[in-house]
Amino acid sequence: MFDGEGTFLREFVIDVPYDPGSRPAIGNLPDLAKIEASGSPKTMMPGSPWVVCITPGPNQVLYASDTFPGRVFKLSLEGKVLGVLGESGKQLKQFGWIHEIACPSENVLYVAELLNWRVQKLVLNPKK
Repeated sequence: MFDGEGTFLREFVIDVPYDPGSRPAIGNLPDLAKIEASGSPKTMMPGSPWVVCITPGPNQVLYASDTFPGRVFKLSLEGKVLGVLGESGKQLKQFGWIHEIACPSENVLYVAELLNWRVQKLVLNPKK
């Protein structure tokens, strides 16, 4: 996070467990151990955000996606994970490289995917 002048304030990590049997929507399974050890960019690591969206006020939340295993995270602006949805694939609520999220409200998302060449509209019904 940065302030309005570009000064670094803090960072948070999205560290949510995933099913190690997960497969990408298409292509080879990333070698996560090799990526971690190499020091190369960790864009294919679980939890590495590819896109973020912050909802309008007054109670803002942040949505972020990872490429693998293809999830959407709902977070507080302080970085607390409030929810997780999805996995890699081609069916409803499955994703293939999310490249854009529009979040006009806390419970409506438009998720655009590169590999599946589609946009999904998600209407969320969070547990009370």
